Amino acid sequence: MMQINTKADFDQIIERINKLVEKYENNPLHYNQYQFFLANGDRIFFEMAPQYIGHLLGIRLDYLRSTKLFKNQDSYGLLKEFLENAYSVYQNIQAGHLSYKSIFSEYLEDKLETFETILYYFVPDDIEFVCKYSKSRTFQLGMETDYPCDYFFAKKDKNNDIHLLGLIRQENAYAPMTSMKFHSDERQVSKLKHLFTNQILTYVSSILITNPVTNFRNQTHMILQCKLDKIKNLNTLSHYGTGISIDISSECQFAVNGNIIKLNKINTYKIMCQQFAQAIENHEIFSLEQIDETMQEQLDEEILQLIQIYNNEICMDKNNNSAQTTYSELLEQYKTLSKQVASLNEQLQSANEQSRLYYEQMQMLQKENEQYREFQNQIFQVVDDQKQKVIAS
Repeated sequence: MMQINTKADFDQIIERINKLVEKYENNPLHYNQYQFFLANGDRIFFEMAPQYIGHLLGIRLDYLRSTKLFKNQDSYGLLKEFLENAYSVYQNIQAGHLSYKSIFSEYLEDKLETFETILYYFVPDDIEFVCKYSKSRTFQLGMETDYPCDYFFAKKDKNNDIHLLGLIRQENAYAPMTSMKFHSDERQVSKLKHLFTNQILTYVSSILITNPVTNFRNQTHMILQCKLDKIKNLNTLSHYGTGISIDISSECQFAVNGNIIKLNKINTYKIMCQQFAQAIENHEIFSLEQIDETMQEQLDEEILQLIQIYNNEICMDKNNNSAQTTYSELLEQYKTLSKQVASLNEQLQSANEQSRLYYEQMQMLQKENEQYREFQNQIFQVVDDQKQKVIAS
């Protein structure tokens, strides 16, 4: 643990923590929400929410909460209250009511150094590797650990030191559980090997970042060369410890699917080339209409241009006296006329529908007219009956 012998030492630590908290609060990136797409097919969602900050800074908030000396019970509020009342905390330490060991993590120095390193991610290459961690894998070997984490995200700094962020599953997302730093010296590397004994390593192939405050949204994919470098690095890491394995099954499946797509495209070209060769042999126009629409979508622009040039040359051949213009111009005229025909068909359908409505209205009017005639005849009959009564009287 960082040595705290005087009030000046304590004040220096509080000042460092205060600066890190202020930097976190004043940077809109702390609202970033991350989705990490791993090469093994897993998807990780998490954000650096305020409630995790105190723990990542190496402050034992549960202990501070248990002392009943602070009003705030929520983690971030408690952290802020602790920093604002640092002098009162120091007095309680001097009085023997609190202790530095109980308040601060024994790895405080490393946690403060790691905090800025693990706080933000921008591109997949920011993460050196990911360990899909399971306590049971080392427990079976008689190597109990104190890390109830599901994943460790590793980042390197300029000194090649490794900073780990441990994540644990909570409902539908992951929460930062712990942070650690491993120096590049032999002793620290040995500890890192021990941690990853019998574990599974992979890497981040894509990151989706959304920020509900700034409305920022961006997804970054790792380029092929970086993927190859990551796989090479994972292969090296797998030889560092006992039983370390690599899982990039999702990337392998992606590569296989890519090869299938390429193979399908090659087959498409074979079919098209056979048909094109037949048209050239017969000195005929090669119309794209004879090609399946799905096949047309796979053809490159250069191939379509080649077919068009060939068709133009066929039409402009000196021996082809009936050709008055190029194939491409005729094709454009055909497309224009097709649109006109489609438009006229729509007008015709509209006119037919209007005619049908008029016919129905006419039928209704005729029916009403017949009813009026029948009513008129009834009136005439009543009048005739009255006349007959008058004459008879």
